[in-house]
Amino acid sequence: MPAQRTPDPNRRNPESTKAILEAALTLARDQGWSKVSIEGIAAQAGVGKRTIYRWWPSKGAVVLDAYAARLQDRPYMSAGEAQDGELREDLVRVLGETWDMVSDSLPLLASLIGEAQHDPDLGERLWERLIGPSSLPVQARIERAQANGEIAGGADPFRAAELIYGQIYLRLLVTPKPIDAAFLENCVDLALHGLRSRA
Repeated sequence: MPAQRTPDPNRRNPESTKAILEAALTLARDQGWSKVSIEGIAAQAGVGKRTIYRWWPSKGAVVLDAYAARLQDRPYMSAGEAQDGELREDLVRVLGETWDMVSDSLPLLASLIGEAQHDPDLGERLWERLIGPSSLPVQARIERAQANGEIAGGADPFRAAELIYGQIYLRLLVTPKPIDAAFLENCVDLALHGLRSRA
């Protein structure tokens, strides 16, 4: 029996791909995660289910690709977005711009994260396409601050970004309070200054 070949993304029909991604994102945002299905995406996009399954293993993978495609060209998805202003201001700005752009789809983001907890393939895709890249500007700004002597050189920039973003994802997924500008500023302040008294 011949080995199965992985489909070549370059051979996708661009029009069908666009229709599928638009349908997936629209359904996920308008109807809620529980009502999204491959059948529904196929019907709205005007394609067969087999066309979708040829390129994506699950509805989560389709919705993630659609969501990531919407965000991939945003400046906060690139380490080059970090600037040379005052450290706190730069971090607050990056967080503010990030969450402003996803504020209209936070339930969808939460659903993707939830689905990834029992779908390892989706979890890996989510990290590679969205979660990992979104923290790059913060990591880059931390590295620049270390080079300038603004903060301790021994701190791991990746862990520093986790310290900031971990607070946000906890609130998104568990804590019934808003993710607003004041909260984002506090996330930065808590990460930069910690809990020790500075008297």
